Amino acid sequence: MTTLAPNPSATRKSIASLLDEARARTLLLVEGLSNDDLHRQHDPLMSPIIWDLGHIAHFEELWLTRNLDGPIEFSEMPGIYNPFEHPRATRASLALPSLDEMRSRMAAIRNEVLERLETAEFDSDNPLLRDGYVYNMVLQHEYQHNETILQTLQLKQGSPYHPPIRRELPRARLDSPLAGVFVTVPEGEYRLGTNDTSAAYDNERPSHQARLSTFQICASPVTNGEFSEFMRADGYRDERLWSAAGRKWLAESGASAPRFWEGSEGSWVVREMDRTEPLDPSRPVCHVCYHEAEAFAKWAGARLPTEIEWEVAASGSPDGDQRSYPWGEQD
Repeated sequence: MTTLAPNPSATRKSIASLLDEARARTLLLVEGLSNDDLHRQHDPLMSPIIWDLGHIAHFEELWLTRNLDGPIEFSEMPGIYNPFEHPRATRASLALPSLDEMRSRMAAIRNEVLERLETAEFDSDNPLLRDGYVYNMVLQHEYQHNETILQTLQLKQGSPYHPPIRRELPRARLDSPLAGVFVTVPEGEYRLGTNDTSAAYDNERPSHQARLSTFQICASPVTNGEFSEFMRADGYRDERLWSAAGRKWLAESGASAPRFWEGSEGSWVVREMDRTEPLDPSRPVCHVCYHEAEAFAKWAGARLPTEIEWEVAASGSPDGDQRSYPWGEQD
């Protein structure tokens, strides 16, 4: 999250720029999608993409206009974009607008937000405004839905999603000396969470201490190659490796490989959006669910880390300091 500028005028300009950048990302993702693509429920766990757009817009309206000008009325907006009133499985049946109608509504809400921004005082007694907290919260919310939309586009039914822009980034590979190496985290008191009120969500606060027993954790994620060994050992058919819930999921899904793996032993290919490429054994395994990960861990003579263990291992350092990023504090 970008740090806000030190004076009100510069802060307002910075916020407006960040809001614009986030919206440009959102609209770029849906560029070229058909009306069916936007309104279809591509997976029972995912919303129609047009619902995500409406939720982004009305969440912004709620927190950056209505709740700034009076007592907080709602934690989620009333109406069809309230996720509690309308679970994901029901959202495709809602009277959702066209993309043109949605873009107009998003633009109208954004104009209201920018007008209200002109009078925002970031040193006020309002906890939503202090340090620009509510603007950071809304920005994070839109970025989170960008991730959700991308997940939906990977699951897209029909023709694969064709990204309008490709940024070729170095692909993560796990052929370093740390691959498969376990490190020991000693017993002790560890700091978790944060007291940052400018960008952190409420469920990340406050900073607090937790005591952990000694545990070991692998220094790198599981690779495609390692997961292939689990498959070659008939891991998907060995009921001893699966919990009761895992066996139920396995029977219902019929899974015999990670999702989006196609082919067979020795000739696997992986589909990512509209690209299908040979399986790279050195890359981290993706698109496995909790049950698959749990079965793999048991097969490997290990277990999945708890949330607290993972946070300590991912944010800790040998000298005990807490880091924002496992590789250090550099940008």
